Amino acid sequence: MCYKEGVATPAPSGADGPAGRGRVAPDLYRELFERSPDAILIIDGDRFVDCNEAAARTLGFPSREELVRRFHASGEERLLAHPAEFSPPRQPDGRDSWEKAEEMIRIAFARGSHRFEWDHLRADGEIFPVEVLLIAFETEGRRLLHVTWREIGKRRELEARLRQAQRLEAIGKLAGGVAHDFNNLLLVIQGYTAMLSDRLGDREDARSMLAEIEKASARATELTREMLAFSRLQVLRPRIFDLGRLVATAARQFQPLTGDGVELVVETPAEPVAVEADPTQFERVLHNLVRNAVDAMPDGGRITLRVDQAGGEARLRVADTGEGMAPDLIERIFEPFFTTKPAGRGTGLGLAVVHGIVSQSGGRIEVASTPGAGTEFTIRLPASDQPIPASPSAAGDPVPTAPRRARILLAEDEEGIRALLVQVLEQAGFRVEATADGQEALEALRAGGGYDLLLSDVVLPRLGGIELARLARDEHPATAILLMTGFQRGSPIDLDRLGRQYDLLEKPFAPADLLDRIEAVLAARTDS
Repeated sequence: MCYKEGVATPAPSGADGPAGRGRVAPDLYRELFERSPDAILIIDGDRFVDCNEAAARTLGFPSREELVRRFHASGEERLLAHPAEFSPPRQPDGRDSWEKAEEMIRIAFARGSHRFEWDHLRADGEIFPVEVLLIAFETEGRRLLHVTWREIGKRRELEARLRQAQRLEAIGKLAGGVAHDFNNLLLVIQGYTAMLSDRLGDREDARSMLAEIEKASARATELTREMLAFSRLQVLRPRIFDLGRLVATAARQFQPLTGDGVELVVETPAEPVAVEADPTQFERVLHNLVRNAVDAMPDGGRITLRVDQAGGEARLRVADTGEGMAPDLIERIFEPFFTTKPAGRGTGLGLAVVHGIVSQSGGRIEVASTPGAGTEFTIRLPASDQPIPASPSAAGDPVPTAPRRARILLAEDEEGIRALLVQVLEQAGFRVEATADGQEALEALRAGGGYDLLLSDVVLPRLGGIELARLARDEHPATAILLMTGFQRGSPIDLDRLGRQYDLLEKPFAPADLLDRIEAVLAARTDS
């Protein structure tokens, strides 16, 4: 074994003859050692005896000389330190660093190499994870270990994010499927409840019981909508708007929510911050975040709403001076039904809904929190370079009433919903032909029925509602189209695009809402 500038390097014995072929000359080895971007160290026995500059920088020292000055052999100017001296007292598995390091070294010598993960310690006390590769080699009768470190902190962070995204995606699919089925059930419950209410006359006792059914179904409807929002399967109606103005306007409505003990501070720029999203849903995002902040400050405090724009991004920050959260809670706050609040206070869907709306809008949300010092949520959205349209005037021409004898082609595969809709439409004076799938509806259209409106579910057997609507528009442009959806099995992007192409009515809906939308769609067709 020979030491060159303190590092043990392979001896060049026989370098000029056959035995030297494939050997690395000491000078070349040293150059590779020094230039490597990875941290490289040498272990002799159970001590580090040399390292390159990358290792010194990784450990937080300005140079190798500074590292050697702190960890050196008595009377010598070379490194001499046990791996545990560069480590916290214990590893993540709870084992003593000194004992575990000895075991890793023994395994590497026994097997010839060993790869594992390890927590090391920088000069400033920061703990950082690395992947360690130990390779045993022999020179001049001594066995040494070539050590390579690669920091894996960013990799671990990305892996954690991926696991979180996959977990949220799986829960979202389950929640979306449940919400879809419940929406169909609620549509039937609410529809027949409304029809029964119209027939009760002055029977107040029965009306009061129906009112309780209506309240319960309305709450169930809100829960399913929250699940769809979290699942990124709701229908969004995006438009260009000024994020700063929306925040300032919404903040004026939060006084009942914040109460007297909470100060609400709003900071918005003088210039508009244009984004393309659904403004109604972003008011919902803001409401949920403010409510969450209020709950985190039982003794009062301050909530700051800040809007700005930088680097093509619009940012909305909601910060509070409340209790803050530990890291293990931050990892789970966007999971549906996860809550730290007492039983009966909240459903655990508020932040899940925020995450779903922001993600479906093409943005992302970040959380920074310190226990005892508060929490800040940062929402980042792509800034829009499109002009912000003027707000529509509240006053305008009244919408004309469509003729109630219009012919409607209904396409709905759920028998209970189909029967309900036929009753609602016929009682309102419409002529209805009901079909149970998309192909049957298409055949009715092509048979020359002269329908004024196609009312179709999005999800249909044989021929989907979207394809049915496309064919109806191409072949029968005079027929108006209204699509009903609980949620679309497929890409949420397609659902957003669908909302721009056709009139959409989200399930569940009240009979009166259905009739209002039909009137508006037919009236718009008449005007055009």
